[in-house]
Amino acid sequence: MTYFESAEGETVSKERALQELSRHCVPETDFEEFFSDMGVKEQYDAQEVLLWLGY
Repeated sequence: MTYFESAEGETVSKERALQELSRHCVPETDFEEFFSDMGVKEQYDAQEVLLWLGY
């Protein structure tokens, strides 16, 4: 099972999504782009976050 597959059906908090962005070396200056693309929410679909990261 891949990392992407393991995220199927999972949701993550906004805080966790931003941690994931940081883990993937996305600078904080690009977080605004993430919010522009994904919306500002309290919860995100985990696979959608990974897709945004390029998985």
